[in-house]
Amino acid sequence: MATPTLYSYEPVKPHQLRLLKFVDYGTSVSAVLKTFSLHQPLPAYDSLSYTWTTNGDVLSKSWNLVINKQQLPVLDTLRPFIDVLESKGQLLDDRWWWIDSICINQSDVEEKAQQIQHMQHIYSQASRVICWLGKESGDSNIAMEFVKHLDKMSREKYHIDKLRTILQAGEYRAKWAALGNLLSRRWWWSRIWTVQEFVLPASISFWCGTRSVSRVAMCRGISTADKCPSVGIRATHGFIKANNRRRARGLHKYTTSAGVNVTLTLAALADYFSCMDVTDGRDRLYGLMGLSTDKWLPDVNYLLNAEEVCLRFAQAFITHYKSLDIIAFASTQIRPCSSWPSWVPSWRNDKALVVPLMVSQSSRTQIGNLRTPAALEVNASVVYSASGASEAIFKFEGSTLVVHGVVLDTVDGLAGSCNSEMDQCSAWESENVLSYSSSPTNILTSLCRCLVLDRKDRYMRCPMPTVEFLRDFLQLLAPLITETGIEPSPEIKEWFSWTKSLLIQGRSFESILRQILHAGIDHQGPAPNRDEYYHYTFFGRFFDAVIRMSLRLVVSRRGYLGMASGKAGKGDLIGNEALLGMDIKY
Repeated sequence: MATPTLYSYEPVKPHQLRLLKFVDYGTSVSAVLKTFSLHQPLPAYDSLSYTWTTNGDVLSKSWNLVINKQQLPVLDTLRPFIDVLESKGQLLDDRWWWIDSICINQSDVEEKAQQIQHMQHIYSQASRVICWLGKESGDSNIAMEFVKHLDKMSREKYHIDKLRTILQAGEYRAKWAALGNLLSRRWWWSRIWTVQEFVLPASISFWCGTRSVSRVAMCRGISTADKCPSVGIRATHGFIKANNRRRARGLHKYTTSAGVNVTLTLAALADYFSCMDVTDGRDRLYGLMGLSTDKWLPDVNYLLNAEEVCLRFAQAFITHYKSLDIIAFASTQIRPCSSWPSWVPSWRNDKALVVPLMVSQSSRTQIGNLRTPAALEVNASVVYSASGASEAIFKFEGSTLVVHGVVLDTVDGLAGSCNSEMDQCSAWESENVLSYSSSPTNILTSLCRCLVLDRKDRYMRCPMPTVEFLRDFLQLLAPLITETGIEPSPEIKEWFSWTKSLLIQGRSFESILRQILHAGIDHQGPAPNRDEYYHYTFFGRFFDAVIRMSLRLVVSRRGYLGMASGKAGKGDLIGNEALLGMDIKY
């Protein structure tokens, strides 16, 4: 018996792509592959978004697709989809398909790099994209129907209180668990390449076994679930990654809208999806380029390693914008190895935030953030820019970045956090203060500003309303000091335990607070919000900065207050590259 001939790809030119059509050829799954020019109208085609593996980084190809009487080994994860397609009578319906692992010669590095640059066109021009979540499981049908139910409730526009009363009832517990299991199919929801496959197409449906739901229903369902904190799904990795996609899709729709100036920068995308899984570190950037509106990005080059790709991206950003803002991300991300340049972001993190840093403020379009479409309007005058209009003075020496900056102060003390003990301030010398009022009211006002980063909203579009936020701050702290009959917020209580002993200009935070409360505070107006869902309140902003961003209150040698990342320590210099091309003190 003759040994089957393995399929050999014909080369494609940079402006070409291959499409696949399944055909009837005996008992084997057979297809034709045809090359088309991107300079000519393409035939109508569908595209598949799926995962290459369900077993870590191990790729398994135990079956073959017959093409021109030759055999092409195909991923095992595709076989269940082919079977479902056949059961629906859609396998041999004369459709063209684009399936990346088949239509791209994965062993040709040059071709792979060329085809990646066509991804935006391929997915945005597809007639239909199917997101294959895998085979049916014990509760997957329940989950798919629950998504439709959540979509229906979203369209009926329930008030949030009524929505929570209904959906957080015990009768929905099994349905929430089923949805959690569906979103925990991590090899699709966690794969970085499927982000653009979710965002770009005009039409998408999700298939799980033989059941399907539309992307619109899935997005509305996820949005509805986001309003229900007590069911526990919001903190799961699967939900977070699904919700991130929903937000990216909502914003991407506006990047091509007439009269709307919306940017989706690669830096904002790469940080927001830094918790995604990749088998190749280079794809943390390459896998998101198709979504970015940046026009200055380096070319895709798989001859470079991951460190070189990230280094060249950081260098290109600094050179293009004459700004050092991008290096701020390195302080919050995982450093892969000791040889990795300390100033180069790796775009790897354990969590994703819509606005992770001050450099992500909405008014700075070179980075920006993934805010909701309702928050697109920005007042350009509301901007934090320590450097004014100054450009960075820098040079590159290999992988070293040399910059000019000014040392302003020194970190003298840091409040504790869930991961760090408090670092107490040194003995206070009043002559250290240059121009800073030390009255208790001014100190607490400054502290309040720090805890919300001096902004009213998560997207940093509006300045902090001082009177309103300070009143809420004091009312939330009051139950910890005086008998108010009100149960303190658990988050505020925990933060107070980390901070109460910290010395600020020679006095503990607790003693300063007691002096203010003893004099009496304003209890007029509504009770302070305690729901982190409402991000435009003091508590919502506190939750963002302290809980989500894990920032710590710091006191400088001169008695100034600020916020710093968990990596900051006593004795660190507070420099200001900002004076020479950076928007924040560093």
